[in-house]
Amino acid sequence: MNNNPVNKIKLNFENQISESKIKNFNKNQSLEDVAQEFESLFVFQMLKSARKAKLADGILDGQAHETYQTLLDQEYSKTLAKNQNFGIADALVRQFGGKEKIK
Repeated sequence: MNNNPVNKIKLNFENQISESKIKNFNKNQSLEDVAQEFESLFVFQMLKSARKAKLADGILDGQAHETYQTLLDQEYSKTLAKNQNFGIADALVRQFGGKEKIK
């Protein structure tokens, strides 16, 4: 029996989304949006690595604090990627989209 959690998630995902929803998703999701989201993920990984480099634990650090900090870092990364030009999204759009420009 295959106990790989990735396969379980994949099966669950495939069951929840029908063919028509997948087609609409592909049409509505533009290259710029995908590139922007990728840049956001990159910034999130940078923030996550910076948080791991801390020298000492705080007084109030715990599982709840880590969860909150992760969610906050995700929102920070989205805002940073949207408002600052890191160049990753632009490079992806040039690579995969030809002449399309990112907003």
